[in-house]
Amino acid sequence: MEKPWVAEYPVSLELAGKLIMQQFPEIEWKEIKQLGEGFDNTVMQINGEFVFRFPRRPLAVTLIQVENHLLPSIAGTLPLTIPEPIFFGEPSAIYPYPFTGYKMVKGHLPAEGSVANEVESAKRLAGFLKILHSFPLGKARQSGVEPDGLRRLDAAFRRESLFAHVATLEKLGYMERARSVTCFVERLGDMDVPRPSTLVHGDIHVRNVLLDDDGILAGILDWGDVHIGSPAIDIAFLYSYFPRNARQAFFEVYGNIDKETERLARFRAVYMLVTLLVYGIDREDEKLVAITEKGLALAIEE
Repeated sequence: MEKPWVAEYPVSLELAGKLIMQQFPEIEWKEIKQLGEGFDNTVMQINGEFVFRFPRRPLAVTLIQVENHLLPSIAGTLPLTIPEPIFFGEPSAIYPYPFTGYKMVKGHLPAEGSVANEVESAKRLAGFLKILHSFPLGKARQSGVEPDGLRRLDAAFRRESLFAHVATLEKLGYMERARSVTCFVERLGDMDVPRPSTLVHGDIHVRNVLLDDDGILAGILDWGDVHIGSPAIDIAFLYSYFPRNARQAFFEVYGNIDKETERLARFRAVYMLVTLLVYGIDREDEKLVAITEKGLALAIEE
């Protein structure tokens, strides 16, 4: 099975520390630790105050450069906290890519079984997306944001990789989950590719959001997939994380969506959850496996 999360250019703690010390000597060095590895970036925390993201593949370089231009123009305008880039690293002899440091967004990742105020979180998500999805497209384009070039919501195109992951789940013994996903996607039927119309985050899921100490949604991380697309790609998180009563609270703030947008959002939710489930199994991440399994049940329920 192809594993898109395997780094083309891994970054160790030692390499990250050396790059930061060389290029940003004004940072008083105390502690560095690795926060995680995404598909596109390795993430390091410095002194519990800053977070640095290092691209793991060439595609991520373009994405992080778009972030660097866009995020300063929207930081502070949204009801949820987002990363604010303040350190801009340059390629060097020991690392070929630019990298970025941000003020650390405080909070903790969602986990299955943790206390979460889902209704209030849904309202905050709705207010956040309502503002983001109204951002002027001309200003977004000036920051280098482009229409979706990866066919993220082309369901016919994405089905092939989705069913490849479903086959992997079957081989690993997750038969019930595999069958439920297959039946769900077959029930959805064909869907048109949506017209790019909105500034979207593009990758909101359980590893890219933070909750505060009260279990309420507080921050949205990793803007590397930001693009001009369909609001369905962001609304997908509503279906992958929130139960029905919280979804109702979301739409009371955000406004209603049409049936096709809902179908696309549900498809995207299932697609991302299956991908994350396979990833979690491969990385032996029990917490991620548990929360994505619950998410699949939520996304598929009628």
